[in-house]
Amino acid sequence: MNDNDTTSHEAPWIHAGLPRHTIRDASGTGVLTYSLFTREGRPWADLAWRAPGVDATRCADVLLAPLRGWALSTDDEALALALIDRGARVVRHAHSYSRDLGVSPAASSWAFPEAPGSCRLTPIDRSAEELVPALLAAYPPGHPDHSGWTPEEARHEVARMLAGEVLGPLLPCSGLALEGDTVVGACLVTLREGSPPHGGPWVLEVYRNPAPRYAGVGTALLRRALWLSNRAEPPVLSLVVSDGNPARRVYERLGFQHVGSSRTLELPT
Repeated sequence: MNDNDTTSHEAPWIHAGLPRHTIRDASGTGVLTYSLFTREGRPWADLAWRAPGVDATRCADVLLAPLRGWALSTDDEALALALIDRGARVVRHAHSYSRDLGVSPAASSWAFPEAPGSCRLTPIDRSAEELVPALLAAYPPGHPDHSGWTPEEARHEVARMLAGEVLGPLLPCSGLALEGDTVVGACLVTLREGSPPHGGPWVLEVYRNPAPRYAGVGTALLRRALWLSNRAEPPVLSLVVSDGNPARRVYERLGFQHVGSSRTLELPT
């Protein structure tokens, strides 16, 4: 697909129940719709999609001024490539997954999944500060999800997640993996605005200390979350995983189905 491609089918999340905003050209014609969020302190045009029949080059040229310096996420490859040609920086290339537990319920044996070694699984009952060491260890430099956060920045972001300030309130299916009193893994699930698979119960973070003895912690936390989500409304769990993250294989083994791919871009100022 090239950057002047005019193909733009109906946005896959048009019925997701999310408020949509429209970018219009000088004639008043809509060229792009998106849902407005905040990403790390900046406005974020999420789930961005071109209007049918609008070529990617024209769309990119129109949106760069009103969205100057914003973050933008889109499944529209032609639009992403046109924006990259105009100086946008790729922040993340990710793949969306979802498991419909109404159609494929989690196994009853996942009610109390076995955790490796002496680890045990608990609800979220620790401070943000206690969740940070495992988070930073899970995403070292070179990892697709390395953030570059300092410990204090990570503590601030985790505190926002626990307070429900990042993509919605935390759900009871969230959990921790503890070894003694130390947090070695976490699964943070929020209720994201909109309908599945691009909204609803959403795995915001799942991570573990990368030491070999903790292999299997992430799988155990996700099994627990899936089991508890069997009776949720709606009974579904969705997530995104960065391209190149080996955890993608874990999600597929747990029955998550691929529902799309996207790029998140930092638009030029």
